[in-house]
Amino acid sequence: MDSYPPEFILHHVPLMVVFGLGTVKDLAEQSTVPSPSSSKSAHSRQSSISTNSTFTRQQISKNLLTQLTAKSQAGVWEFGKSAGTAFHVMAVDKNFQLPPRKPMMRPQQPSHHSAMNIPHSSLSPFTPGSPVYPDGLIPPIWVRKHRELLPSVVVGFYDLWHRSMSGSIKEKDESTITPPEMLGSAEPIEKEKDGNLAMEINEKRKYLHERGIRFAAVIILNAQHSEDPITEERLGYIRKMSGLDARHCFFALLPDKDISEFVTTLQKGLYEHSLKYYREHGNRVKRKRNRLPSPATAGYVRPSSDYHSSVPAPLSIQGWMFRYDYKMATFAEFRQDIDASIHHYESAYNLLVDFFAPQSTITPGAPGLQISSKRWNDARILADCINLKICKMNLYIDAPSAALAQLNKHITTFKRLCNTLEIGDDTFEYWTWLSNQYRVFADILDIATRSGFIIPDPTTVFHTTSSADLRFGSSSNSPMAGSGINPTMVLQHPGFYFHLAAQCNSVRRKKFLAVEKIVQASGDALKFPSVLEAERKVDHSALTIELLTKSYEQFKKYKGGRMTLYLASEIAGAYYEAEKYDMALKFYERIAKKYRKEDWHTILESILNWSLKCAKESGTWDNVVEYLIELLSDRFQMSEQKRIEIQNKLMNVIFKTEISSLVNFRQVVIDMNEINSFSTCYVQFKEPATFVATPTPFQITFITPSDTPPLPLQFTYLQLSFNDSNFNHYFTHKPNDESDDTKLQYVNCKECLRKDVDGEGYIWVKSVDLTFRKGSTKVFEGLLVPKESGDLQLQIVTLGFLSENWKIELRFDVNTPREEPLKRKWLQFETMSNGEQVEKPFFINLEGTGDRASIKVTQKQAKLDIKVNHSAPALLDEHYPIQLTILNLEPEDIKAVLKAELISDLQESEDVIFFDSNLNTTNHLKEVDLGVISSNESYVKTIYIIGKKSTNLRTLRLTVLYSTSSLIPSTPTPIQNWIEKREDIRIPFIAPFSVSFNISPQGEEFGNAREISSLDRIELHFLVAKIASIGPWDICVSGIDLSLLDQANAQTKIEIVSSSIELDSESLEQVWRQGYIFNVNYLLELTILNDASSSESVDIGLLDIKWRRNQPFENISVPFIETTMMVPQLQRHDSGLSVILDIPPNPIVGQIFTLTFKIINWTSAPVRIHVTVEVNDAFVFSGYKQTYFIVSSLSTYYFKANCFPLAPGKVKLPRVKMMKAGDNGAAEQEVPITAPGFKEPVEDEWYMVFIKPKKEINE
Repeated sequence: MDSYPPEFILHHVPLMVVFGLGTVKDLAEQSTVPSPSSSKSAHSRQSSISTNSTFTRQQISKNLLTQLTAKSQAGVWEFGKSAGTAFHVMAVDKNFQLPPRKPMMRPQQPSHHSAMNIPHSSLSPFTPGSPVYPDGLIPPIWVRKHRELLPSVVVGFYDLWHRSMSGSIKEKDESTITPPEMLGSAEPIEKEKDGNLAMEINEKRKYLHERGIRFAAVIILNAQHSEDPITEERLGYIRKMSGLDARHCFFALLPDKDISEFVTTLQKGLYEHSLKYYREHGNRVKRKRNRLPSPATAGYVRPSSDYHSSVPAPLSIQGWMFRYDYKMATFAEFRQDIDASIHHYESAYNLLVDFFAPQSTITPGAPGLQISSKRWNDARILADCINLKICKMNLYIDAPSAALAQLNKHITTFKRLCNTLEIGDDTFEYWTWLSNQYRVFADILDIATRSGFIIPDPTTVFHTTSSADLRFGSSSNSPMAGSGINPTMVLQHPGFYFHLAAQCNSVRRKKFLAVEKIVQASGDALKFPSVLEAERKVDHSALTIELLTKSYEQFKKYKGGRMTLYLASEIAGAYYEAEKYDMALKFYERIAKKYRKEDWHTILESILNWSLKCAKESGTWDNVVEYLIELLSDRFQMSEQKRIEIQNKLMNVIFKTEISSLVNFRQVVIDMNEINSFSTCYVQFKEPATFVATPTPFQITFITPSDTPPLPLQFTYLQLSFNDSNFNHYFTHKPNDESDDTKLQYVNCKECLRKDVDGEGYIWVKSVDLTFRKGSTKVFEGLLVPKESGDLQLQIVTLGFLSENWKIELRFDVNTPREEPLKRKWLQFETMSNGEQVEKPFFINLEGTGDRASIKVTQKQAKLDIKVNHSAPALLDEHYPIQLTILNLEPEDIKAVLKAELISDLQESEDVIFFDSNLNTTNHLKEVDLGVISSNESYVKTIYIIGKKSTNLRTLRLTVLYSTSSLIPSTPTPIQNWIEKREDIRIPFIAPFSVSFNISPQGEEFGNAREISSLDRIELHFLVAKIASIGPWDICVSGIDLSLLDQANAQTKIEIVSSSIELDSESLEQVWRQGYIFNVNYLLELTILNDASSSESVDIGLLDIKWRRNQPFENISVPFIETTMMVPQLQRHDSGLSVILDIPPNPIVGQIFTLTFKIINWTSAPVRIHVTVEVNDAFVFSGYKQTYFIVSSLSTYYFKANCFPLAPGKVKLPRVKMMKAGDNGAAEQEVPITAPGFKEPVEDEWYMVFIKPKKEINE
């Protein structure tokens, strides 16, 4: 469609012009910088607008223009009858001007048409300088004028003035003009602005009214207007003064109104006026046409003065009729009257077609247009565009058959005319035009389907043979349902017409090449050399491929099935004609896969032959070999001579020097399962399973059909590839001196040698006869000896050619399932009564169907007994002995190797397994040689395991590999075919001890208190370790020791002051039973050097327990082992203060006693202490309940509290809370208080004492 003027093919909708919003380009370039705010007014409705008012107005304009242009319709295919209120919207400047009107005085132009005595426009054939002067028809500029320059409605957008918009309050004071009629309470300046706006609107309305164009005004209000009570009065005043209709031509846009809804309302209100505008234009043109005389009666009279002149004659009556019909069709299209538009377009089309005849049939005596002249070409383009319009309009009204009938009419009419003018189907120009017609129709149909048009189902269409009119209905209810359907009379999807365009373009190329050949042979110049020169620049093949590709995509979209393959083959043919052999080969390969899969061998043979030609031309000899091999298949019906030629070509490519020299050495791999093969390969293992070290036979059977290969075909090698490369076989060809024409041939491949073959490694080799003849069955039998258990599979069978330049592999994947599996067969020989075999092979049936290319290899049943003896559960860290007994039940001696592994759920296991005293550092033992075990004898061995950290369940996996000693060499390393016996033992583990720790700070007694002589700070802490024996076994403990750790901080030091265990004792030598609890106490001294600030956590050390089971194993001695427990870190609360409470011993009821608090300030700054005493009912307290004091730096302060006990018994002392004042306004911090000999209180608890009664004093 790009070759036609867009004005002639675009769909016409009413034109709406808007101003006052700028253009889209202007809005995109505008910045949204907020304007400075205006000064405030004292009056309430004169309040200043916000600083973003400019941005808001621009944003409103942008949104309005976006919504208006979003609904603008300017495409080839639009909504047709369902267009609704669609407009083509153009934004213009406020001062735009309409094109000038026709001149008021008729130009001095002589005319023989009395009906033409009216003013003419600048585009009239009567106006000199017009593009159609003097005999032209319709120029594209006339359509563009009504599409883009002459609107049916104009909408102006205005702002209602507000004081904040001008920014100048002086304007009111300086204005002395006051309208005579004040409206309500409006100020004079507002009335003046409104009057000016109404005058401007009225002038624009009058200007457009003179041209018959409807004008509408939209007043854009801001937020201040919506709050102003007189806004309605002002709008009414403006509407009244401007003379606009309040319902359809005057609108107010509030700031909070939905823009999209407003635009819809606006266009609905103006749509009827736009239709009326184009209706009046159509009626005006219709009146002009009615005043024309009939061309049949008027005839054609050329002025005598110009009869022999070369100046063209003026436009005839028929031409004016065409112009008026075309204009009426265009205006009907503008107002979306599709039926009227089709009627006028068809009338114009019929008038226009008559111009191409040598003699007009409408205007007697009028000659036709001169062929290939400018007017002739313009008329031809116009006819094509009108035809396209009629087709499109019929699609709008759901008349696809009428659209197709118009296309066929157009093509038939111009074919007849072109043949009459000797530019018909024998010229490439005609086929160029015809291809373009089908392509344009396909394009418009494609656009229609993408816009919602539905291609009718051919089964619902029927027609009669006597009428060209098509109807739609149900085929079952139609009386003519059995009459059949003419496919050319049923609208198809776009792919059908793209294909027709491609076929026409292909004929165009052939016609052009024929003309070129004639020109080159004769040297004569053509009548139109420019046309030929332009045609030489056209890439016909590329154009054909483009059209075929579009057709392919459409057929694929509509699920065309095999038609897509047909189109792909045509695309490949087009590439072949364009000498783009690589691309043609790609398409042929794509097609061949489908036809090969569905067994369309006749078509496939043709495709392979074309592919062969492309491969030869492109030099892709790998593909040449593949195609030749496939063409040897018996599935292609061809003569024997043809097969011989194909086989000879194959041998020439591989072995002939003159062809092989064209290529370097290359390896070609052909998957015979993916192509049609000339031979069928079957694989059989006789049995489904076998044992390790047992000879296992297999057979490879090749069957060739009765007519291929036509000549004996000798392969260079036969290769068998297994999943285990140790069993790969490589058979080379050994020529047979005697010709073997037997139909059944047996090849013995059992006695093979293991050799190193170049490129293959060490494999089993042998030389055999690899000659294949037609109608024969060739069986290769081999022998395997599996070395290990598992699945042994023959994966690939390869027949190969090897020459100086080629290595060609024909691979048969024998594991691919066959569509129709045959019954399994095995070739064997007859056996005489004396046991000898006779050379007379025959097949026997085996159980099952299909190939058996794999066999399961298993070990023989192990005759070995493994027993273990141990005492579960095992304890963590102990040397846990397990007694292993291996009993040989084989009839002969065996040589055995042991593997052991301790398996747990831990990702990083620290478990250990070892023999006797040979300590191993891993959790497994590798191939421990057990030596020779005699028949029916046992081998006894002790294994030790150590479980670390986790009490999870462990599994001890014992694996014994053995073989009879007579079959293996004297080596401790087992070979792969040894028999395996495995035993898993589950061993539970538990912890031997449960340890809990308690650490409490201790203070020194006041009598032993140290004076602060240095900055070193010393703290005492009491550690209690509670050890419980939780195992089911009695254990013997020989020692408990606390090992202190090195401190991470060099400023801290920790020492053991005393312990509950005598350090000079060599061993505890205690026996602990289950549930036994043992406490160990340590007094620790923590020194903080130079009163350095230490971390809150201090490492203490490890608690080591040396122990072993007290119940020894029989004849097994286990050593003492150590279990280590980590002592929790010492948690300190370092506040820089130490508070030690001295509680007097043995307080008595009725006797006062004193609580003395020793406060030590270890810091270099004085500290303020706030003291609060909480008295309870058991004591009377003497002194202040709340007080404070200051402790100087590096000094000691004593605080005393006198208490009088009131009742005997265990009571809580009065609680004393000491709070350290925070620095720089920080929160207070409570200072912990310790009392030597008393347990440190937790949370809300406090120290408890026992008060003795008074009678103890008397005693």
